[in-house]
Amino acid sequence: MNGDATRALLAFEHRAQGFLEILCSVLLVAMVLVTGYTVVMRYAFHNPPFWGDTLTMFCNIWLVLIAYAISVRKRDYIAMQGVYGLLPSGWPFALNFIWNVMTALFGAFLFWFGIAAATNVPGSYWELGGLPNKVPMAIMPIAGALIMLAALRNVAEDLAVRRAKRELRAP
Repeated sequence: MNGDATRALLAFEHRAQGFLEILCSVLLVAMVLVTGYTVVMRYAFHNPPFWGDTLTMFCNIWLVLIAYAISVRKRDYIAMQGVYGLLPSGWPFALNFIWNVMTALFGAFLFWFGIAAATNVPGSYWELGGLPNKVPMAIMPIAGALIMLAALRNVAEDLAVRRAKRELRAP
């Protein structure tokens, strides 16, 4: 890939990640506001909105799955990073590589079966104005694709770094 295409791809990735981070922030704020409104209406006015818990649940699920895709791309595996410091040289790379491959496979699984689930789920949410069940379920293939792409990008980066290190050591 030439330099211009690489720069364009990196710029797109940066903008997409920024958009996803803003979307996560909006979902978090919406979740807090709807929950707060539901609590006040339930306990102060004894008239809770029938849609409050459902909308909060959807915001929560979308937030978690999108944030997981962001954390995969940023390599923010907090528990894994703590373990890497205790391992002998070479092991962190191997474990990180295996973890990224497994994460890509999980993303592919979520994408594949998410499409089947989202397209075949019957019914609608009357409390959300008849919103088809397909709409909230769409997060499964979306998140699966994002997770798979992020993990595959990490795998490609790891392989490129490993190859560059070998070429530097070769006579």
